[in-house]
Amino acid sequence: MLSGISKKAADLDFAIQSLKEELQAVDDYNQRAEMAVDPELKEIMLHNRNEEMEHAAMIVEWIRRNQLEFGGEIEDYLFTQGKIIGVEAQLMGRVSGGEDKPTEKASSLSLNIGSLK
Repeated sequence: MLSGISKKAADLDFAIQSLKEELQAVDDYNQRAEMAVDPELKEIMLHNRNEEMEHAAMIVEWIRRNQLEFGGEIEDYLFTQGKIIGVEAQLMGRVSGGEDKPTEKASSLSLNIGSLK
């Protein structure tokens, strides 16, 4: 256990460290697959890479469910269309024309609190 922090903070640290390790494994297997000459070995490396992606996705979902601020950011940005920075512009209320056009998901977001002016 990490000293001086809550169990919840320690769990988040464990999740983040594990996510780093899973993403590093994805990169390692991907590079090995790219360099492999033998087709069967390449297939195995790609299979292993995909397994690591599955593990990373499970950890991201745990973080989304257990760290509310991070979860909110994940929900704002994942599975949107258009430019990613356009989502931020929409959320911050600075949408301009053209490429910063809000995404379908982002345009439906509302805090329902009315004007803050």
